[in-house]
Amino acid sequence: MSWNNPEKIEEILLRMVSFTSTSGTAEEKGMAKEIYEILKEITYFQDNPEFIQLNPIPDDALGRYFVTAYLQGKSDKTVVLLNHHDIVGLSDYGAYKELALDPISLTKAINPSILPPNVRSDLQSGEWLFGRGVMDMKCGGALQICLLEELAQKPEELEGNILFLSVPDEENNSAGMLGAVPYLNELKEKQSLDYQAVIDSEPAPFNSDGTFNVYIGAIGKVLPMFYCVGKETHASDPFGGINANLLFSEVQRRLESNAELADMADGESSMPPTNLKTKDTKELYNVSTPQANVSYYNVFTLTRSPKEVLQKLVSISEDAFASALDKMKREAEKYAAFTNQEAPTVPWEPKVYTFAEIYEMALQEHGEKFRLHINDYINTWKVHTTIDEREFSLKVVSEVHRFCPDKDPMIVISFAPPYYPHIRNSGETEKEKKLLGMVQELDDYADSELGFRLHINRFHKGISDMSYCGLQDADDVIEMLKPNMPTWGQRYSLPLDDLAKLNIPIFNVGPFGKDAHKFTERLNVDFSYHHAPKLLKKAVLTMLK
Repeated sequence: MSWNNPEKIEEILLRMVSFTSTSGTAEEKGMAKEIYEILKEITYFQDNPEFIQLNPIPDDALGRYFVTAYLQGKSDKTVVLLNHHDIVGLSDYGAYKELALDPISLTKAINPSILPPNVRSDLQSGEWLFGRGVMDMKCGGALQICLLEELAQKPEELEGNILFLSVPDEENNSAGMLGAVPYLNELKEKQSLDYQAVIDSEPAPFNSDGTFNVYIGAIGKVLPMFYCVGKETHASDPFGGINANLLFSEVQRRLESNAELADMADGESSMPPTNLKTKDTKELYNVSTPQANVSYYNVFTLTRSPKEVLQKLVSISEDAFASALDKMKREAEKYAAFTNQEAPTVPWEPKVYTFAEIYEMALQEHGEKFRLHINDYINTWKVHTTIDEREFSLKVVSEVHRFCPDKDPMIVISFAPPYYPHIRNSGETEKEKKLLGMVQELDDYADSELGFRLHINRFHKGISDMSYCGLQDADDVIEMLKPNMPTWGQRYSLPLDDLAKLNIPIFNVGPFGKDAHKFTERLNVDFSYHHAPKLLKKAVLTMLK
């Protein structure tokens, strides 16, 4: 397996792609086993079989594994090579679905006329390979395996250690990475390792100025959920209550694509929030207004803690509530003027609570009986493995609200899974400084040896497992996120102590690809087989100096 052999890189890539590994399914088990078999073919691991492992994910309902391979060098300095081996589904391939995992055949078979002009141009150039997983991210995994094999030929010359880590479920709930975090800390203690960096190999694009993107941080994400409780009334008497959907609409108007809510740091910004789902709680048609509406939003973070996000959302919700009441009052006065009647009263005041606050109110009102009831309620629902985590959260919020002594209209804000911490390289620690120095060396190397410059991004803007390489807002997460995430510690939790203990700088350098999660997903073979391997090797060896 030669490092300068693009045919071998492609061979491993095609072997990995041929195994379907749809995220959130038992298919991922077979993919992990195949990667394990590939690693077993490397002579170093035949001589040291204890250094490769299929690691069961603790308490995983699907029985999945993360795969590790440890290459021992001359010092305790260690670089972790991270990749994920799951993929998104194949349904978007339509008539080409049977070829989606056979990139060579698919690339030959695709009818250019069905493609947008830019994709058609790539196909006809002969420089791109199409197929599910070719760029997101089985090529990254193949590159890492090839580098591991090359360096394993002369481990005595290696300045430090390499730990290869391939995980499932990145496209879903990151169960693989979360299961691996305690393992990384345990191995660190067992082998006396000094982790220098986690290097991921997610694909990246070129920019219009000819620079190639690399990343030294990761975007974070919270999923705030708004439970808008109205006051039910008959449709013939709309002023007799307040419609929960009106409360939601005012929240939606303030949150959706609100540029002021984009997080800014180091000259970069996150995208503003967007609504991912909304519904009212009516199950059947009737002529009463809905009692409640639930919605949740994608909110990215670069530096904001969960506490800061929650404070902003409470303020926005108070304004939204006041606006809804003002509208009701105005319309009531207009209606009174039309009918020459006295204006209906709108007696409520804005009330916005966090989940922790209504839980405490219910506990104060009902005591230990309430706590035991909620625990039993959660235990009843958490065994339903098919229920969506967000729906599970909604059920708990709704049940806690049922016991809340305040029966006025209100907005309750909680957090639903998943939570992704942001990782920012501020250059404050010695390892962060070392990684920044490595990236500068890598940029110089790319310029002088490969003919292009790097664009060094402070944050990888796609949600990824890199978020779980540390925890930079540990106190705020414990103080604000945990008590306001209704299902925390049930089916969803994060190994907070282990994340804080791990705290490794991150870097992403990978192949060149386009259109992840689309049927036009494709890999640029020249860059990915020739330039990306050299960048990856240079980054690893520089971090091991």
